[in-house]
Amino acid sequence: MHDRIAQVKTMQLATVSGDQPWVCTVYFALHEGCFYWLSEPERRHSKEIADHAKVAAAIVLKQDVPVTGVQMQGMVMVVDDILEAETVLPLYIGKYGQGGKFVERLKLGANKHVLYKLAPNKIMLFDEDASPDNPYRQITL
Repeated sequence: MHDRIAQVKTMQLATVSGDQPWVCTVYFALHEGCFYWLSEPERRHSKEIADHAKVAAAIVLKQDVPVTGVQMQGMVMVVDDILEAETVLPLYIGKYGQGGKFVERLKLGANKHVLYKLAPNKIMLFDEDASPDNPYRQITL
């Protein structure tokens, strides 16, 4: 399942401010069960994460009927550890062809973007193809 999820290009990320939810789409890289993306701190979802680190996310694995997807919940943190960024960014760069100067700029304290990490505490798979009678089950990556 890890490889199948890692190949998907986008993830829908749900944040909240007060009593108002928000959903956005981010490009992501998957590493050791965590989801990483680059975003500007001024974006709405980034501001909401700064105030409230609990999020939900969804990834569509198969769009035609029956739909297959992953939903999750967890905590987001900003990655400022150089070694972690050096480990994760090659995955992101290889997948999207962007973010190549992030680590260098992180070392200089000159990034426009921030590296975020979602550490899920619950991941659910919905898959009617594999299990039509019980399509919703918890998984680990």
